[in-house]
Amino acid sequence: KNSHENWMPYSLIMEIALQPNGFISGYMGTTLKYPEKDLFFRNLDGSGTLLKQIDLRGKTIVNKSVLVSTAIAGGAIIQSFTFDMSVDGELFYTGKAVFGYFSGESLTNQLGIDNGKITNAWFVDNNTPTDNIDVFDLTNQSLALYKAPADKPHYKLAGGQMNFIDTVSVVEGGGKAGVAYVYGERTIDADDWFFRYHFHQDPVMPGSLGVEAIIELMQTYALKNDLGAQFSNPRFIAPMTKVDWKYRGQITPLNKKMSLDVHITEIITEAGEIRIVGDANLSKDGLRIYEVKNIVLSIVEA
Repeated sequence: KNSHENWMPYSLIMEIALQPNGFISGYMGTTLKYPEKDLFFRNLDGSGTLLKQIDLRGKTIVNKSVLVSTAIAGGAIIQSFTFDMSVDGELFYTGKAVFGYFSGESLTNQLGIDNGKITNAWFVDNNTPTDNIDVFDLTNQSLALYKAPADKPHYKLAGGQMNFIDTVSVVEGGGKAGVAYVYGERTIDADDWFFRYHFHQDPVMPGSLGVEAIIELMQTYALKNDLGAQFSNPRFIAPMTKVDWKYRGQITPLNKKMSLDVHITEIITEAGEIRIVGDANLSKDGLRIYEVKNIVLSIVEA
């Protein structure tokens, strides 16, 4: 459940877009060339563009998914797809995705995006004084960030299953663009709810939930700075923009810590809208495995 009843979580839009790709791949018998192997299906790259804001409650979403290409070489299978999602004949989300099939061994030995390099938070590498870092404990459900004012009921973090982060650290004026740097951590529990909702006998955190965690990080920054102050009843939305993602690994029950960050690159004030723009990363035990470019969060009047 999101902080506004007609804003479907972006992760769900992504899942609705991407899950038919797996069905098509299975229906086509893609892995039958390697009957002796146990192979795992993973999203590698993708992009999605939200074309229109639609209240999806009570609506039927039609997803036209197309398998564009299949490449098989050296035991690796890579497939490309496109997707177009519509409601009542009107297109509202479109994009493309690349998936691959991998052995369990290759997934265990993945090197991430940086060829095995362990990365740190920006403020660690830049020796930022602790006095310049604001820290929020999101495990504290009495935190003001979860409690919207009576006249602004949607101006808060959603909490519950939409809370993917334990602590958030903010450096104003930090990050690669000098606007702000926002960093989050989560201690991984093998019993975390999302593991059992991935593929059968393949417990990993869905990549879309990593993107959702990044959005939560941006919401925390927005609330911390009261960026919706100009609105009488502010709410968050995913704006009509293109988001690009790259995955080179996954969070599993064996991992100890998930960390993620957003380099805020712009805060744009337009008529009736505040846009927070950033480039984001997500890591497992220090190994960077997700990269999300041009992610945008908007605040508008409810």
